[in-house]
Amino acid sequence: MATITVQEVAPDVYAVHNRWVEGKSGIVLGRRHTLLIDANGYPDETQAALDWLRERGRQPSLVVLTHGHGDHILGGAPLLALEPAPVVVAHCHTPQVIERQLAGWAEREGASVDDVRARTLWPTVTVGGEGAPGTTLWLGNKTVRLLPTPGHSEDSMCAYIEEDRLLFGGDTVVTGIVPAIGDGDSRQLEDSLRRLSGLDIDVLVPGHGPVMRGVNTVRAWMLGWADYLLRVRKAVEKEVRSPTAMGLAEETIVDEIPFERFVGDRLPLEKHDMDRRHRATVYKIVIELLTGHDVGA
Repeated sequence: MATITVQEVAPDVYAVHNRWVEGKSGIVLGRRHTLLIDANGYPDETQAALDWLRERGRQPSLVVLTHGHGDHILGGAPLLALEPAPVVVAHCHTPQVIERQLAGWAEREGASVDDVRARTLWPTVTVGGEGAPGTTLWLGNKTVRLLPTPGHSEDSMCAYIEEDRLLFGGDTVVTGIVPAIGDGDSRQLEDSLRRLSGLDIDVLVPGHGPVMRGVNTVRAWMLGWADYLLRVRKAVEKEVRSPTAMGLAEETIVDEIPFERFVGDRLPLEKHDMDRRHRATVYKIVIELLTGHDVGA
């Protein structure tokens, strides 16, 4: 059985540390509802969180999925056994995000797709959609606003607790790794980060990395990553449009956007295979520009 670290980050609000690249999920103890933010990447971690709640006479009635990637939902099996079952809230695109990953998950586990599908935590209520406003959950004494923040993935959402000015950032806002867009879009993520920076956020619980505190610190961090995406895109544009770029392989262009110049000392190069993560982000931006997916190019 996993042992987890549960850190109180605001009154009755907790960050749950998991082992997937400094991962973070959340617990909010409301007067009317107990809310889980994400379901971790491993069932034993989610079971440990449920045991922690049970010791306090609690059981989750609501689960919010910040998006449908495996490290945020594959630990959800223990939630399927709960009676009564919690309401699982996610973005309207989350079912299709999950669906397209099932075959890969099944192959890694050596299981059938049907078996993995049956053990997967699926949304029971979906929100969002084109032009839709955010959704608000009332926990009795906590107001939780669910904010669509596409970019890391098409279904990404953040959860903002108004009373505590606290944001659960999912993988839209990370502090321990560079922004990832392999399943997303760099311009959308940049826009989401700039919009979020307009909120007063005293506490940031990222999807991966240390908890961050202070309105100015959080805002500067978000804008720093938005600027990183913009700077990388402009550098890639320059390389792609150079007369000498004709016929160059994508990896050759990526080589011209080094970690040291674009990330620098924001994150340690040697941790979490950071250079590979930076290169993957740059590579995705190269593909966006070469395929014309980046309509602003």
